[in-house]
Amino acid sequence: MKTIKYLPVLLVLMFLIYSCSEELKNEGEGKSEEREIVTSDGAIDELKRGNERFLAGKLANTNYAEQIEKTKEEQKPHSVILTCMDSRVPPEILFDQGIGKIFVVRNAGNIEDENVLGSMEYAVKFSTAKLIVVMGHSHCGAVKGAIKEADAGNLTQLLNQIKPFIPEDRSRSDLVEETAKLSMQNTVTDILNKSPIIKELVDSGSIKIVTAFYDIETGKVFF
Repeated sequence: MKTIKYLPVLLVLMFLIYSCSEELKNEGEGKSEEREIVTSDGAIDELKRGNERFLAGKLANTNYAEQIEKTKEEQKPHSVILTCMDSRVPPEILFDQGIGKIFVVRNAGNIEDENVLGSMEYAVKFSTAKLIVVMGHSHCGAVKGAIKEADAGNLTQLLNQIKPFIPEDRSRSDLVEETAKLSMQNTVTDILNKSPIIKELVDSGSIKIVTAFYDIETGKVFF
């Protein structure tokens, strides 16, 4: 009888405990991570951790109002990422970095030119970036266009820069992905050859330059 008498009270207490635990859980979700990154290895680690959060659906950097307030006076990005303009490849989201943590340079096929090099030099020489990432992705439309030898106006000159990296065996099932990977590796070589500023910083160990590959079917980034 006593159990029945106090059952409503117990149910109310259980509800309050559950509600409090959910509130605490929700408070933590989307709250920006504060972690100063001052080395290239630290930057790589943060990008890997961010992609793991993205894959797990546990994003920690979605409080954009807070980030806007914190970055309105200055920015301190730890990395600069050159990637494709493909709408399915948003670095700030797939690395869970939010606002103010990475520089992003984008064009079809993630190809370097003087404008890209100048932007990268600013990021690593005059700002705070310690890492350059050249990131290709699966099912790249620019790579497919290069393979098909598409005549696409001003885009054609960009596709022509990808063509030398198309494997001779065009029947291989991974032709698009392999071409994308070979092209992005060449982009790293070109960056070092064409930018004395970046090469000097890499040679001194002040920064690193790496490649990454994004699988648009799974959301996974491979370094």
